[in-house]
Amino acid sequence: MNSVWYGILVTRPHNVAIAAAAIVVGALTGPTAPADTARLLWAALAAALITAGGNVLNDVIDIAVDAVNKPGRVLPSGRLGRTAALRLAVILLVAGLALTLLLPLLCLLIAIASTALIVFYNLYASGRPVIGNLIVSLLTAVAFPFGSLAVGAGWWGLIPGAFALAFDMGREIIKDLEDCEADRCGGLNTLPIAAGERAARWTAIGALLILLILLPVPHLTGWLHSPYLLIVLPGVGVPVAIIIAGLRRPRASSVYRRFQIVLKVDMIVGLAAVLAG
Repeated sequence: MNSVWYGILVTRPHNVAIAAAAIVVGALTGPTAPADTARLLWAALAAALITAGGNVLNDVIDIAVDAVNKPGRVLPSGRLGRTAALRLAVILLVAGLALTLLLPLLCLLIAIASTALIVFYNLYASGRPVIGNLIVSLLTAVAFPFGSLAVGAGWWGLIPGAFALAFDMGREIIKDLEDCEADRCGGLNTLPIAAGERAARWTAIGALLILLILLPVPHLTGWLHSPYLLIVLPGVGVPVAIIIAGLRRPRASSVYRRFQIVLKVDMIVGLAAVLAG
């Protein structure tokens, strides 16, 4: 029973839930409500499984770094073996891909490309400056058009996807700032290590500034109504502006951690704002 529980924990359930929610938001961004709820269910489940598989694979690859930086995680703490975790990752990824056979062809192609990116990231791009951050951000952003295409709503999901891309790019670089010392010990070459903390901070600021500029656009163009603005400005805009101000000078690792946790919560607030609008 413990191994089952640890198998669930290693998937990072909160990230899996956010991925499934992104599919739902993407499906609801079109001008009409999705008619095929079964497709929406399969799409959300497929995205959840692929995300879970990617998270497990990432923990398998990063076990040495996590042993220094996050020793309490399931794999470095020894609560689940590396071989068992690798098998679990493969099963989850294959199951997610299999479910996309029930969806339109474009969804299958996106799922295949996403899975290929997950493998490429974990084997070659993790810990590399910018490219690794960009891949993770793209994988987050693509969930929205995947959701809209799954229910026949076209490419409307690209709109929240653009927000997610800027949002996650900033958060990923802040995570690199948080993990800088452990990553250096693990031989990684993230942006703060390759270009310095100042360059990383200002790159994160640039991504988050793009997000702030984009925030009112859906309302100004008439795509989303007033409830969106009433939620997103105080719930996302204000915290992001505070984080941008905080990134203007070097911070302790614990502060960077708080920044990226706030941004993770803000992602949920942003999803709620889109649904409300």
